[in-house]
Amino acid sequence: MSIAFRKTRFVVVTAALGSAWACSGDSKSIVAPPGETVKMCRTAGTPGTIVDVPVSDLAARKTQGDYVASLVVDPASTRIGDSVHFKRITDAMTVVRAVRQKRKETVSASCTITIDVAAGAYRGSTKDSPDATLEKFPIVVDVPGVTLHGALTMAFDEALRATGAVAGSGVSTLTPIAGLVTDPAPDAIFVINGHPDGSAGNDVTIEGFALQSGHVGVDADTGGFGVFAMRVKNLVVRGNRFEAALTSALDLRASDAQVENNNIGGGLVCDVCLSGPGNFVVSGNRISKGGIDGVVLSSLVVLPVPVGVEQYTPPATASASAAVMNNDIRDHLRLPVGVAVRVSAIGTGAPNVPQSATLDVRDNTLANNTFALLFEAGFPLANTTLKGDLTVTMARNTIQNSCQADLLVSFNRHATTLGVAQLTRPYIRNSTYNVSLGGNLRWDDVWYSNPSGFGNTLLVDGFTVGPGSHLAYVATKVCG
Repeated sequence: MSIAFRKTRFVVVTAALGSAWACSGDSKSIVAPPGETVKMCRTAGTPGTIVDVPVSDLAARKTQGDYVASLVVDPASTRIGDSVHFKRITDAMTVVRAVRQKRKETVSASCTITIDVAAGAYRGSTKDSPDATLEKFPIVVDVPGVTLHGALTMAFDEALRATGAVAGSGVSTLTPIAGLVTDPAPDAIFVINGHPDGSAGNDVTIEGFALQSGHVGVDADTGGFGVFAMRVKNLVVRGNRFEAALTSALDLRASDAQVENNNIGGGLVCDVCLSGPGNFVVSGNRISKGGIDGVVLSSLVVLPVPVGVEQYTPPATASASAAVMNNDIRDHLRLPVGVAVRVSAIGTGAPNVPQSATLDVRDNTLANNTFALLFEAGFPLANTTLKGDLTVTMARNTIQNSCQADLLVSFNRHATTLGVAQLTRPYIRNSTYNVSLGGNLRWDDVWYSNPSGFGNTLLVDGFTVGPGSHLAYVATKVCG
């Protein structure tokens, strides 16, 4: 699998309106400069086409069903009130939602509407506030065809991986005025949501932002998500900088998504948490000094969701796939297990659903982690189905300075396997792990636990590995 490299760019909006959108209510009369144009979606054809339209032609275009496809968020603008220019992202999203609802575009859209967000600090609160300058977090995108484009242009290294440095001249920073929390319901900066049997934030792109937790420099806590997604298709999270102390930079569930060229640091649990049913691509990112896991894949999880998001109803069976390619993932040194890339056969909160996960790990640098890779049972519980299959392919990874081992393979939860669990977990049963090492590792160097009597099958590079184990964990070893 390959992904075409797409560098984050700033889309210049040439448009301004002199009147309101048909669905947005009254607005101020603002005179546009002579000859100015606005980008509109021409809806006469299928699919819609974005064209530059003179402001003088807007009224006629709107009567034909066309709509404006570019909005600008800039608190310094003198043109606020024309239904195109806004001080807050929150307000721009309100207009976009109204357009989609008016046109009954619930799961797909004629044209993408782009919201360009100028450089600057955008402070926000998860609670209602009389301060009209604050963003309302989370910023919810639950309608299709939306691009939220910040001013951050990510710099890349020679491998075309994000560095976190700014290649351009400005950053759009989203900052909570109080630290985000995870309990009892997780806060988030962005929520991309698909309502069951309703509208969905499909075909959404989030790019060019710096996302903060509200904790750094304030307290020692962590909390919240940068981007949370549920039940959406074709989500792209690209060219962003996720700063320290989020519980997870991204928590993407039951979705199809691409996570490209982001710089992710800090974190409490997993930096990039992926759970199906769905398909994911994680490429060109730098993920460092974060949570327990850099990237973790499960076929299904049932965990608390942000307020306003409907919980996912587990299906009869679940599967997920992820391609983790050309990333730099390092310094995950939590004890007992900090890991760069992990895949779980059974996701948390769904032990009675038979699951299968497929993971492709190639062309990455996995450096200075407690474990570089972990293929494990995940969250099995006694008296449940205990069924989970894994297929993992590796190729051309550079694995350096793993504190305990480069790879641990277990048909149990890692903590039980290593003898450091407070609660002993059962082994899964009648499950198959099919692992291709791709020349990255020698099997003799891999730690594993596959005891007899559980009906499990372990295939490595096409050969069956019989029951047995190879472990050398030292709980007192200091990593880092």
